[in-house]
Parts: sequence; C-alpha cells; structure tokens
Amino acid sequence: MDLSKLSIIFKIVIIGIVYIIIFWALRIMYKDIKVGSRRARKGNRRSFGLEVLNPGSNSNLRRGAVIPVRREITVGRKNDNQLVLEDPYASGHHARIYIRNGKDCILEDLESTNGTLLNGKKLRGKHYLNSGDEIRIGNTSFKFIR
Repeated sequence: MDLSKLSIIFKIVIIGIVYIIIFWALRIMYKDIKVGSRRARKGNRRSFGLEVLNPGSNSNLRRGAVIPVRREITVGRKNDNQLVLEDPYASGHHARIYIRNGKDCILEDLESTNGTLLNGKKLRGKHYLNSGDEIRIGNTSFKFIR
C-alpha cells in the first residue's frame, strides 16, 4: 500500500470522526432544548398568593408582604397552621385555602366562631377565589393574587 492511499484513508477517518462529534453535539443540544421546554411548561403553572392589606395585631405580618399559596395553607391562631395569626378574633383553625387541579384556588371557612369575610360578605362553606378578592379574618385582611 503506498503512502497516498494511506493519506486518503486517514482523511476519510478524520472526517468521519468530525461528523460523529457534530452529530453527538447536536443530539445533546436537542435533549437540552427538549428538557428546557418541559421545565418551561411546568413553570407556566399559575402561582397564587395572599397580599397582606392590613396586618392587624400580627407582629409576624407586614403590609404589602405576599404569602405564597402552593398546595394548601391553613389560617388560624394555633401553631399547627401554616399562617398563624395573633388575632383575638381568629379561631384556632379558622380557614383553609387550597388549589384544585392546579388552576383554581378555593377558600373554605372551617366553621370559625367569627366567620371569614370574602369581599365584605360572610363566607359560608367553600368559594372559588378570583384575583383581587379581599379576605378578612378578624382584624387581618388579605388580597388574593394570581
């Protein structure tokens, strides 16, 4: 075998290796883009929160703070609630806010003594929340945000 044929074989092998490297790089980039778009879709889930309008007598809340609502949040005076209120008009387990189907948020009064006000009206049972709804528990008031 002469040197010119060996040179051509080496060139073909090197070009083949370069094409294989480019193919693998493109494949990795495609997978990254695919995973990134999946993460972006998961990130499109609605986020909910409670903006503190009036902290009342609660030292743990400040006006304008936003409390995120992820799956469920319970509100009341007892320490086993996710949102503990230092409000004499709040019951031990006063209300519950939870997300249904990842897109709807529901406020439920837990048979509290003084009741839960939704947009100035006493809440009975459960109610779907809309952006801007005002929730009042004792002296503390929140605005529901999406």
